[in-house]
Amino acid sequence: MERTKKPWWQMTRTPTSGFVLAGLWAAVALVRWLTWAPGERFELAAACVFTLGAAAYLASAAAMLRRERAARRTQRA
Repeated sequence: MERTKKPWWQMTRTPTSGFVLAGLWAAVALVRWLTWAPGERFELAAACVFTLGAAAYLASAAAMLRRERAARRTQRA
């Protein structure tokens, strides 16, 4: 049996690792937001990038979790 290619949106192999990475990116984003002072463009850009990274990992992990649960439900039925 040939292994299928992972979807373009899937950032990690498992939902657990996705949630862990999302939490790490969110923690770094929070630190960046708390240390940002108005007028510092680099800090603002970094905070935005880390926030978007956390959101991407979180969305990917949540989608994988939903797909796994849906597959389990269809196997039982």
